[in-house]
Amino acid sequence: MTVLEKAVQNLAEAIEALESRLDVKLDEAALTEESMTAARRQALAARKQTDNAARGVAAAISDLKAILAEDEKKGGDT
Repeated sequence: MTVLEKAVQNLAEAIEALESRLDVKLDEAALTEESMTAARRQALAARKQTDNAARGVAAAISDLKAILAEDEKKGGDT
């Protein structure tokens, strides 16, 4: 796993941990249903952004690997 992939994985895990902590805090504080819904909506939006970023990074890594493989096939030392 590359450093970039590991960083994306760590980011996704951090978002999950934050979501879990948010759920616990929301339950403890007994916030109104409206506040809980808004907070969960924000957490979901953050997760979607993280997932999109992860896909983008994965695509970039894939492209770079393909470029390096092509360069290696051509015998180039960059």
